[in-house]
Amino acid sequence: MQSTLAANPDINAELLCMIANGLLTTITNCKTNTAMQYRRFTKQIQGLQERILQYKETFKRAPEGYTINDGHIPHFHIPCSNGLSCLAKWIKLNDDDITSGFADTDGPSSMPHIIDLYAEANDQYNEEGEAKPALPIPAWFRFLVVGPSADFALLYNALLAHDDWRLTREVHRYHDLDREFADTCIKFKQLQVDLDAIQQARSASESHLQLACAPE
Repeated sequence: MQSTLAANPDINAELLCMIANGLLTTITNCKTNTAMQYRRFTKQIQGLQERILQYKETFKRAPEGYTINDGHIPHFHIPCSNGLSCLAKWIKLNDDDITSGFADTDGPSSMPHIIDLYAEANDQYNEEGEAKPALPIPAWFRFLVVGPSADFALLYNALLAHDDWRLTREVHRYHDLDREFADTCIKFKQLQVDLDAIQQARSASESHLQLACAPE
């Protein structure tokens, strides 16, 4: 348009109005595009700010399915920098005897740390600093662990009050293994009966072959 005006010093009013209207249209389009870009960039900035805020607040509250490690698993330490480790802050009990955990320094992109859940040794020492030997499991405790449902319920309620995930899972593991052991023993006895019956039948069949002079 500037070139057109420079080349036509005696431009008529009609062409001048066309140039002015074209300039006004261009200005209006630029304002519209600028307003649309401003709205788009504003939403993008707000979204990024919300993500940053969410990242900062992540794990200040328990992630979905997790609970705070309030003494449930005191030995669950997660490696951090410089060869150090920190206690897992958020933990979740899984169905396969493992536990997932996050440290308070983890973020949304962090992978959970996994450990096997088991009861640790409770080392005790005498006055001379020597380790005391572990005592055998009392009969009353063994009865509660492998006893009927009513007796096991007493132990289960006590474990809930103690609120130690390791000990609770270990007791349940022993309870299930004892039941599996008993079932396997019954199956083994039945297989032994079947084996004896087969052995007797095989001996009888061998006698029949012998009496019938089968080799001849």
